[in-house]
Amino acid sequence: MGMAVFIIECIDYLWTSFGPDITYDPIPNAGWIEQARAVLSEIGKYALAFVIGILIFYSSLKISKYIILIAMSPVMSMLSEKTNDILEGKSNPFSMQQLIRDVLRGTVLAIRNMFIELILIWAIGLINIFITIAVPPLGLILIPFIPLISFIVGAYFFGFSTMDYTNERHRLSIAQSIRLIRKNKGIAIANGSIFALLFRIPVIGVSICTVTCTVSACIAMKESRERV
Repeated sequence: MGMAVFIIECIDYLWTSFGPDITYDPIPNAGWIEQARAVLSEIGKYALAFVIGILIFYSSLKISKYIILIAMSPVMSMLSEKTNDILEGKSNPFSMQQLIRDVLRGTVLAIRNMFIELILIWAIGLINIFITIAVPPLGLILIPFIPLISFIVGAYFFGFSTMDYTNERHRLSIAQSIRLIRKNKGIAIANGSIFALLFRIPVIGVSICTVTCTVSACIAMKESRERV
């Protein structure tokens, strides 16, 4: 409740300080152009509140997802190793040292991806906020694109996390893995989209998306290497 009040106060301050100096006053002799501008100004204020609300909600949801992703990294590491052994027809003995390296690497990359993703989404959101303050109708039109862009960016980074375990198996450094995944961004977005959608399934969604997307990432990366 306190956060909601704080957000409302911030929005009111921003709009009062920087927004169009227009007051909605539907007086019959005011002229339809002035009244239309006043109505659009009011719409812009609500649009601004909606954008900020989306950004805060998305950020909290995204952070919780990355925490779960980090918690599942031991499972994803073992799944990746087992899938890789099956695909290459070999069997490597379990190594606790390797597992710890995989978990630490997965954690570092998950934190990296989380910060990059949040920075990108907030940058897009802030641009939309400035547009909403300057030109309320245009800001209102652009609002639906924020969730779409957020989903695509999030899918890329989710896919990134599932694909890096395979890259680590082939002894790629983090920098090499980043370059390879950028070249295969289509695979990352596709796999991450499935991850994000399955993640929404109550109770069992986390388990399903972890298994499905980790295995599919191994298969997709193997096919990508064979095409080179």
